[in-house]
Amino acid sequence: MSTSFKSLLCLFALICLSASHYDGHQCDHDKQQQENPPEFIDIEEDFSSQGRILASYPHIRIYAHYDELSNSAPSSLTSYVRNDLAPPVIAWFEGALRVKYPVAGGKLKLGSSVSSLCGMKVPSVLRSGVSADYVILFDSRSESSSVVATSKYCSLASGSNRPVVATTNFNRQMFVAAKGDVILHEKNTYLLLHEMMHTFGFSSSVYKYWVSSSGRTLSGHVKSMSIAGKKHTVINVPSLTNKLRDYHGCSSIPGAILEDDGGSGTDASHFEKKFYLYENMATGSHSGKRVSSLSLALLEATGWYDVDYSYAEPYFYGEGQGCSFINGKCSSNSASFEEFCTGSNRGCGFMGHSGGRCSSDEKTEGCKYVIPNNDYHCENEDAEDDARFPSLEVYGRGAGSKCFSGDLNSRQSSNGATSFCFKYNCVGSGSGTQLQVLLGSNTVNCKREGKMSVDGYYGSINCPDPVSFCSTVGKRYCPRNCMGRGNCVNNKCQCDRGFTGVDCAMRD
Repeated sequence: MSTSFKSLLCLFALICLSASHYDGHQCDHDKQQQENPPEFIDIEEDFSSQGRILASYPHIRIYAHYDELSNSAPSSLTSYVRNDLAPPVIAWFEGALRVKYPVAGGKLKLGSSVSSLCGMKVPSVLRSGVSADYVILFDSRSESSSVVATSKYCSLASGSNRPVVATTNFNRQMFVAAKGDVILHEKNTYLLLHEMMHTFGFSSSVYKYWVSSSGRTLSGHVKSMSIAGKKHTVINVPSLTNKLRDYHGCSSIPGAILEDDGGSGTDASHFEKKFYLYENMATGSHSGKRVSSLSLALLEATGWYDVDYSYAEPYFYGEGQGCSFINGKCSSNSASFEEFCTGSNRGCGFMGHSGGRCSSDEKTEGCKYVIPNNDYHCENEDAEDDARFPSLEVYGRGAGSKCFSGDLNSRQSSNGATSFCFKYNCVGSGSGTQLQVLLGSNTVNCKREGKMSVDGYYGSINCPDPVSFCSTVGKRYCPRNCMGRGNCVNNKCQCDRGFTGVDCAMRD
């Protein structure tokens, strides 16, 4: 590939997440980014594989630079990002991605022709060279907006088009260091995973620079199409499209259907929220999101990476629901799919981690879903204060409870439907799977979907289908493959020395 890419239109991506607990999402383009767009830079890359993924090719090596963050942010925030938040996220990407065209000679070195990066002074270490294929510069600012963080490209390699340098900038008025709060730390972890995922290639400005398996720039893979009566940007790369067709059980899906709302920086740079509500690359910041194989498949489709799908988390929103899930409107299929709900009652979020109320937002195109609420979150110890049966329900990080709905109560007159957090066991296998829901000394044996009463109580709990529950919501797994800081043994993380938590993301 020639270096003539320097004459192409400049690339930029501005990505942001809202501080709203649920879904107030706002993205604004940065004027400085528009006036000073990133450049294509000349670095030596190894093209010897000519599209063949070689086992000897390295996992991507990421160099993180914190000087600008240290100069702009309080020491407590800098320490949190530098020591607690960024390292496990970087370790996750370094484990999940194998770069197809690594830096030749092993060191990324910038010459004198590169005068600045992201509007900042070039770190001196990059003049002498670092053992990395990718550089992320951390910074901060203070502004009265709902934006928590922004990420943008700074430089792409003139040979492969691959992003080489990017920055993530935290808004000090909105971003909150976790300070030991594991629920907030997990939210921040997903936020930074989301931000950096954009910089690796999931952004509308860079789609046109994706390359084929042979390293040639793709064309015709990004289209505008009408899906369920609305115009969407659709990406059709065979490997990605085939995976989505298999996932949904629909052979006519035209490709990855992207968000059509939210303005520049949001639309076309996220998965469509209606179809991928809990995927971490859907817009919004509500709890329960997961980094699925679909995000990794999209990064693989860029042509720049081979991916390790073991780093994906179990994901099942919309799985196997067929073409009508994609092509239908909620006015006609709200009651047809368990992903959606009707009315306004309290119930369980689809991922089973939290209770909430049935509602909708501006990006789900009229579809209503149970919006998770931290006050009913099964991993939130303080949620016990709002529990109907605090002596029976179980809350806390790693406590092993899931959300169950029903109108179970201790009075003959019903208290109405609500959500509960109970521990459970899955026993048996295949069609003989049974679900045991534990309520103190009582055990409810769910052999099939339906209402079940409990001795000594009025009302009932709603038994989910045990086969479905135990293979999705109730499936045990290692969150985010232990963040590259431990080994997954029997679906539980065994953390390396110095790290702790259900995902090994916290320092011991």
